[in-house]
Amino acid sequence: MGPKKNGQTGTKKGKQPTKPVVNDETEQEEKLQAIVLADSYQNRFRPLTLETPRCLLPLASTPLIEYTFEFLALAGVSEVIVVCRAQADQVQEYIANSRWNNPSSPFTIDTILSPESVSVGDAMRDLDAKGLITSDFLLVSGDIVCNIPFDAVLAEHRKRRVKDKNAIMTMVLREASPLHRTRARAESAIFVLDESTNQCLHYDEIKTRKHMKQITLDPELFNGDHTDLAIRNDFIDCHIDICSPDVPALFTENFDYNHIRKDFVRGILTSDLLGKTIFAHVINDHYAARVRSLQTYDAVSKDVINRWTYPITPDSNLLSDQTFQYQRGHIYKEDDVVLARSCRINNCTIIGAKSKVDDGTVISGSVIGRRCKIGKNVTITGSYVWDDVVIEDDAVIESAVIANHAVIGAATHVKPGAIVSFKVEAGKNMTIEGNKTLSRFDPDDEHSTDTEEVGRDGHGYLYEDSEIDEDDDYEEIVNSSGLVYNMSSLALSDTEFSDSTGPSNQKRVRRRRFSTASTNTMQSDDSDEESFLREAIASVERAILENHETDIAILELTTLRMAKNASFHEVRAATIAALIGRISHLINSDTLKTRPAVESILNRWGKLFNRQVFEPADQVDLLLLIQRDCTRRLQGSNILLHAISSLYDQDILEEDSILRWWYKEPQRQEDPDMIKVGELVPRWLEWLTTAEEESD
Repeated sequence: MGPKKNGQTGTKKGKQPTKPVVNDETEQEEKLQAIVLADSYQNRFRPLTLETPRCLLPLASTPLIEYTFEFLALAGVSEVIVVCRAQADQVQEYIANSRWNNPSSPFTIDTILSPESVSVGDAMRDLDAKGLITSDFLLVSGDIVCNIPFDAVLAEHRKRRVKDKNAIMTMVLREASPLHRTRARAESAIFVLDESTNQCLHYDEIKTRKHMKQITLDPELFNGDHTDLAIRNDFIDCHIDICSPDVPALFTENFDYNHIRKDFVRGILTSDLLGKTIFAHVINDHYAARVRSLQTYDAVSKDVINRWTYPITPDSNLLSDQTFQYQRGHIYKEDDVVLARSCRINNCTIIGAKSKVDDGTVISGSVIGRRCKIGKNVTITGSYVWDDVVIEDDAVIESAVIANHAVIGAATHVKPGAIVSFKVEAGKNMTIEGNKTLSRFDPDDEHSTDTEEVGRDGHGYLYEDSEIDEDDDYEEIVNSSGLVYNMSSLALSDTEFSDSTGPSNQKRVRRRRFSTASTNTMQSDDSDEESFLREAIASVERAILENHETDIAILELTTLRMAKNASFHEVRAATIAALIGRISHLINSDTLKTRPAVESILNRWGKLFNRQVFEPADQVDLLLLIQRDCTRRLQGSNILLHAISSLYDQDILEEDSILRWWYKEPQRQEDPDMIKVGELVPRWLEWLTTAEEESD
């Protein structure tokens, strides 16, 4: 948590001014304000947000706004202004009782009511009218999770502002593949950047539709001073912006600016009169994401549980009364949890204080809130069960959200994608179909109950929102904004894009990543390859930890490979690094011995290579990659031996390719480390040839 700035100025070392001087302009520059938009001005989380503001919904058992405040503290913000519209009383009460309102808080915090605002533009105009913006400020939503060290980003913005007062905004963008799971499925955008300065020259939104929107670029972009252009569609836009004090005034001057991106940014970039400039700061490490939909809610929750957001993790206990402790397998438990002896808590699970789990129940990859009562023989998989929920015996919950004080009756099946809102009571032996939403009250009749949906002994009704956000693609909302989204339409064929990249022919022309420009815009192979390897390894590791379907893991790798224009050699390298790394972890943590560890991982995930290995040369390349990775492992010789045996048994490796690798590959024969780690292989080869002779 960053130190609180006190506004005092000091003297530089080695300089002794003749008299104390306080430079008001310098003091003003050093101050950093933050505007937090507590309202999203969207209705994607209804009916949950009809009772609780989105910024107070729990993510990994912690209100979303806590993650935002934690980021602002780390960024060195000295003053926070929270703009509230709907349910402002709940936000004010929460902040008043939080640690951020204490004297020890790293920043001062005020809430501003903007009840008439219906868009971000209205909120900005309201702030401008109140004259609250006095310095550069961070503009963020109350639903972001971010661990970016912000000093460098802020310093770059301020340095740019000193040179050019017309530079009014820096957008923080996270580099990721177009189908990265923390990227909202229904939203995408094209950014055109000057590669030498990262100035944003063009912005356009793309809705994911059957007929993709055509993007038109002004020819002047290619005829002006900007010779090195990159057209990018591989950003996660978390809406973290550093703005100058001019920004609210520009909203006031242009009443048609409602959205921060498609109106304000696009308007500034297309205006010949304003003369203002906007820049981007692109990050390819650390973590930043916004909870924009149920799909991203699920993705970000998993990332927090899997510690991709470190040091912001459940066991960092952001709330003063939290007592989470980390256990192996990414399991987090608070104090006073009561678990029956025969229940089973599997990997990637959070259980809040005073919750009780009865005999025979199995919980996997889920978040269980506080004071929940879960009966016997219940199965909960990939779901989010909030506080004070009752789940009776033999119920099944799959990839669903169950809000506070809800009741799920005995033997009721809640299918993937369903939402059970606050205080809904689902009766016994019911089936709640996927992508259905149940709410407590019908707005037309508060005493109504839809017995077809919740049963005779239930209480609630089927919620259908007639108001669809005008900036949303309705088809995308229906198909992909929930916890479960359909990827069958993305049936990408690896063989159609095969580039025959064995170890002997890796020289190739790499296409720019969604970019067009002169040859000066070509990025180095190293930076592209490193970026791909990081994301691909992380993708496979997530698939292992969360036990994804193999087809989904293959699809994510395929999409990432195409987005980054990577070779199959690079895909194999990333897959091997993730799988051997997991095997090594199982061995070093004394979870399994070498052979069971290798077999448990490769027997489950060896199918990944069916879409990466097509020719004998690819098999030799795979063997070299395994051998090279094993040189870095404590049990490398044993891992290599059992890995070859496992992949041979799965018909991924053929005998001829194994013999070619062992007897004819110079790289294996000349490298001392490779030779040493392969010391056990001859015994296995002897068995292989002997077995073949006996078979003949």
